Amino acid sequence: MLRALRAVVSAGVLSLSLAACARGMTLERAAGESAHDGGSGGAGGVPAWDAGEPGAVPERDVGEPGGREGAGGGPGEGVWSPPPVSGAPGPCSDLTAHHIYVVTAYAELFSFHPATSELRLIGELDCPIARDDGTGSQNVLPLSMAVDQSGAAWILDVNGYVVRLDIATGRCEQTSFKKKFLELFRHFGMAFASDGVPGRETLYVREALLNGHTEEGAVRALGVFDTRRHTVTSLGGGLGGDADLTGTGDGRLFGFVRGAPGETAFLSEYTKTTGAVRSQTPLPGVTIHEGASWAFATWGGDFWFFITNPDPVDTITASVYRFNPGSDAPPVLVRDDLPAQIIGAGVSTCAPTEVPL
Repeated sequence: MLRALRAVVSAGVLSLSLAACARGMTLERAAGESAHDGGSGGAGGVPAWDAGEPGAVPERDVGEPGGREGAGGGPGEGVWSPPPVSGAPGPCSDLTAHHIYVVTAYAELFSFHPATSELRLIGELDCPIARDDGTGSQNVLPLSMAVDQSGAAWILDVNGYVVRLDIATGRCEQTSFKKKFLELFRHFGMAFASDGVPGRETLYVREALLNGHTEEGAVRALGVFDTRRHTVTSLGGGLGGDADLTGTGDGRLFGFVRGAPGETAFLSEYTKTTGAVRSQTPLPGVTIHEGASWAFATWGGDFWFFITNPDPVDTITASVYRFNPGSDAPPVLVRDDLPAQIIGAGVSTCAPTEVPL
């Protein structure tokens, strides 16, 4: 869910984590062209198409890697194909227990199945957002994402709006969240973590300043997003740079943070009541290069890290690493050919905390 920001703040195009929603986009770029111009993925990055035109997105040709026929991702437009669900839908159904969900810089939603490492396209987002100045609406430009137990994806737009997407149907609605009244939390990473009571969870958000690197002595605020009132309450602050967040079914909260230039990334655990860093674990072999998007989630007791590969020749791809925190082994590269520019990830607290037998 993160990625660094270049100097386009005044243009209102602060794209961090998720995806720019549009129809008919292409994943292909000229050989050697960077996917981003200096950034980070999740709650802290900007897609390469942030060239100063709010709402501008690249085109993608139908049928190319990661593409699909038809336009749009909302109900009644094109194809929306969520994972199949056996039994009655509802909290902690197959929809939320078996998958990690990822979004791309081209506003596509995918499911990633950890048991098989399969990446499957669900569809393109169709989430219109009304502009504050009354000049109409534009499609959401995602920055970060979290998924709740009921199968809804909560998506932060790069311009500070929040939308709620029903993964089962593709229907999307804008919430009443107003970042313009906030000093903190104008941009943030986000994740649900269990409250320790069956069926209860909290959406945590961690401030992102979008400066593109982890500066020494940086402090970020942690808060709670009220999913009914659509407001944010600050809990405190802790050291560390911009981070993508993930929560667990046993109530823990973690961040995936890019290291200093030339250094590996690291995993942080945060105290949910104050935002302080409880622990910090280096991730040998996992490097978030300059300009990359990154995101992560936890499933089966392991962490799954998604990072855009550097210097695409024909098609932008991403790598995924798996890390067992209970082992002394370093993260393992699972795939380096995911055909998507992943910029955000979300997993439900229904996900297992151990690998199912």
